[in-house]
Amino acid sequence: MPVFGKEIPESQICIIRKKTTKYDVLNTLIDTMKQNPAITNHEAFKKAVFDREEITSTGIGSGIAIPHVRMDEVKEISIAIAIVPEGVDFDSIDNQPVHLVVLFATPKNKDKEYLQLVAKVMQSLRNEDLYQRLIKCQSPHQVALCLNT
Repeated sequence: MPVFGKEIPESQICIIRKKTTKYDVLNTLIDTMKQNPAITNHEAFKKAVFDREEITSTGIGSGIAIPHVRMDEVKEISIAIAIVPEGVDFDSIDNQPVHLVVLFATPKNKDKEYLQLVAKVMQSLRNEDLYQRLIKCQSPHQVALCLNT
């Protein structure tokens, strides 16, 4: 059973090893979802992700950020993950660098499933052992193995 209760394709997992900004991380994650048929309008999706981040940072502390959007142009809940070993300034509530970014794309009509999935992801990522294993992964394949088995 996948850790998050939902399998994440390797194509939507990235390791970002260079010095970067939160906006570059978001762009990278958005790009990983370009081939995802569940997102019917990628330009609207990208705009929604950036607009959401402008409202308030999605850096929730403890090295984790959970950017998320709910919109009609998303037909099925989708997740993309970035591991940033060096950390990135995400304007987190604890002012600490973020090493793990989980982007959620959710249809507006899936509130219950979305809230359950976010709760499961947050609970899972608060497990220090899992968090440490994830940020040490060297490839999307390793991340997928960690999360999908």
